[in-house]
Amino acid sequence: MINKMKLALAGAVIATGMVSNAAYAATEQAQATVDVLAAVAITVDAPLDFGVVAASATGGTVTIGASAAATAAGTGVIAISGSSAGRFHVSQATNGETIDLTVGNPSSLTGPGAPIALSGLGLSTSSIVYSSTTPETVYVGGTISLNPNQTAGAYTGTFDVTAEYQ
Repeated sequence: MINKMKLALAGAVIATGMVSNAAYAATEQAQATVDVLAAVAITVDAPLDFGVVAASATGGTVTIGASAAATAAGTGVIAISGSSAGRFHVSQATNGETIDLTVGNPSSLTGPGAPIALSGLGLSTSSIVYSSTTPETVYVGGTISLNPNQTAGAYTGTFDVTAEYQ
């Protein structure tokens, strides 16, 4: 009889070991969240305008600073009139967020003569805190390099201003 009891006890112990450990498991459900910011948009208010320039036999450069009061300064050529820094503003973003600004990818100005190189692009600021009630103006300056005896006429080129969340 004792052997039968030992055998029954051993069977119960083995059966207990085969039972799932579900009593020891736990499940918790968690949330996934996201804050979506408004897409950033930037608007051109005025182009980078090197104005009227008189060419020379040696060529030269015209530089405009990145500020509201910037005027063209010529080296080897004469900057006559009508120059102004480019002017932009961030026109859409989430209020209170910091927006980084970059400028680059200049293309040469093309027209009736040899292309005029555009370089040295700079911004009045590299970041802003966006406010829809008081948009901040950002200025772009740069340098053009005229060739010797540059052909007279209108020349145009492009560059990129990029605005993105920090």
